[in-house]
Amino acid sequence: MIYRFPLSLQTVLPDDYETNPVFGSLLERLRTLGLWGVELNMSDPERFDPGAVCAFLGRFDLELSMLATGLTAKRLGLSLSHPEESVRVRSVEKCRQMIDWVAGTPAGIIVGFLKGGVAPDPLEARARFGRSLAEILPHAVKRSVAVLVEATNRYESSVANTVEQATSLLADYPASSAHVLPDTFHMNIEESNSCEALRAAAGRFQSLHLSDNNRLFPGFGAIDFGAVIGLLTEIGYTGRLAIEGNVRTSIEEDIGASIARIAPMLQV
Repeated sequence: MIYRFPLSLQTVLPDDYETNPVFGSLLERLRTLGLWGVELNMSDPERFDPGAVCAFLGRFDLELSMLATGLTAKRLGLSLSHPEESVRVRSVEKCRQMIDWVAGTPAGIIVGFLKGGVAPDPLEARARFGRSLAEILPHAVKRSVAVLVEATNRYESSVANTVEQATSLLADYPASSAHVLPDTFHMNIEESNSCEALRAAAGRFQSLHLSDNNRLFPGFGAIDFGAVIGLLTEIGYTGRLAIEGNVRTSIEEDIGASIARIAPMLQV
């Protein structure tokens, strides 16, 4: 491994991923840049065979790092804090299916957009989300799959906006299966001091999203990623990093430029 932490990119798995030349070219680019894996968003994981997906990634020396559930949640209308009980229950069941989908791979599942959007009563939304977690996490423990609750900003969700709020939601569950997922973009909005928020959550997160303050890839904005990576080294972090963000020019060009800017901070 050429980087201090296993490094991934979050992207979308095309429905025709095995024959899609753009996707294949991206994976080859990630291999040449020394990335370890990819976090994949999918239209619906049930449409794909996990073994085939992992085998395809392996052709490029890449691992499936995480199943990112945002695209699935948007397309299927899922929300784990939805006020309609039928929607919440359906979302819980789909989440269990996604846990089953990744079981046996190195991947966990990310619960970000899947938490639910902005609600009129945040306290009620958090209570509904808490009920959903109580129905999901025992299944994750049974299947040895990590569930990562992402702390996302107040403009996107009423549930778990800060790293501390996400940590408190998971306090009663084993850290081996219930992880917090910090994201530098959201932290830039919600935290008074991102590094101190990470320090306080040490031991509760094993993956960190790197995204700049303008939601582009790291290095295209104003966040001090040197300070963030320095803090991770200081606290003895042993988890993964994943680049996430909007594309400015093209994903291949942007990931190359981003890696060029942050690689010196990540060298072993």
